[in-house]
Amino acid sequence: MQSEYSVLHGYGEVDGAKKICPGVYIGGSKELMQEVRASKFDPTQCLFIKGHAAWVPNQLSREVNKGVWYVAAASTDFVMRYAGAPRYISSLVSNNLWAEILTCMGGQYCDLARKFSGLDDKRVMP
Repeated sequence: MQSEYSVLHGYGEVDGAKKICPGVYIGGSKELMQEVRASKFDPTQCLFIKGHAAWVPNQLSREVNKGVWYVAAASTDFVMRYAGAPRYISSLVSNNLWAEILTCMGGQYCDLARKFSGLDDKRVMP
């Protein structure tokens, strides 16, 4: 569903927003726009996401069990730092939330991040 978009934000007091985890909400786009117009909300503090995936019942669980997806505990800072929150990112994983979370998980996950995010590719290093 590439034509649709969602908004992740930390501004939970708007109608239509749903809490994902402490400090992170999704939705409430129309209400957020009104807050932007009233200078009560800074849109750079949002993470705009284009498209989304959907699963039939139990499909995601099966895919996690097969190793297609990985479950990770991620803090609000991890999610929202890419929406303008303070950044305390190692130079190894800058500007890549997926790689950053996997790297913090360590072990095989860190190896996956290095293998598939281009971190070992010297052409992308400054």
